[in-house]
Amino acid sequence: MAFSNIAHAGEATVPADTTADAESKFQTLFDGKTLDGWKGLDPFWSVVDGSIQGQTTTEQPTKANTFLIWQGGEVADFEFRCRVRFEGNNSGVQYRSKLVNEQGYALAGYQADLHPKQEYFGMMYGEKTGRGIIATRGQRIIIGADGKKKVIGKVGNDTQFVASDWNELRIVAVGNRMIHQVNGITTLDLTDRHQDATTTGLLGLQLHAGAPMKVEFQDLRLRPLTGRDAETTLSNILHEPTPDSVSLFSR
Repeated sequence: MAFSNIAHAGEATVPADTTADAESKFQTLFDGKTLDGWKGLDPFWSVVDGSIQGQTTTEQPTKANTFLIWQGGEVADFEFRCRVRFEGNNSGVQYRSKLVNEQGYALAGYQADLHPKQEYFGMMYGEKTGRGIIATRGQRIIIGADGKKKVIGKVGNDTQFVASDWNELRIVAVGNRMIHQVNGITTLDLTDRHQDATTTGLLGLQLHAGAPMKVEFQDLRLRPLTGRDAETTLSNILHEPTPDSVSLFSR
């Protein structure tokens, strides 16, 4: 099933949407046994104990960041959830991205960063976009068409995330509004009006170049967000009035 139209949202811990209707709309992206529906460089990706595992070693490094890319189509307005743990280097979930090196399975675009440093865990990184760190953990931020950043508030709290433990990542994207959560804690609320902002693209899992590392993903799920579903999901996550300068469906 392709999500051609999905194409990829609190000041403390907030509950995820748990209604039967919302749950029924999630698509499972990983069968727990095979990499069917995904493509990446064979030496690095496998299924181990019911998890997607990406691993590099001293003997078998990757020269550049590489991704396991979902083959179900592009994502636009969506909610994505997974469980993840990692060690040795940082990882991330790439979304609304484009393929820039087919042989190396390299993606460029938005990344929900998974990093052992707390200020970066759950932040937004612009992989191969020239934008670098788009926003750090804890920021409610608007980026204008001119690229200028305006931090308009703080989200989440200072809970310490442990990279080697299983963490629950949640990404919600509607229009140019993107929200990241880790373990139910909002880590980022971004409204991106930059000229290079994207609203549709590929979904992928990162294996980082550099130090040997291992990353594991479980329970990967995706659902489209349109109309009332999008509005309800954003409202439930925010649990607070939307700032006047940021509408739920800011474009």
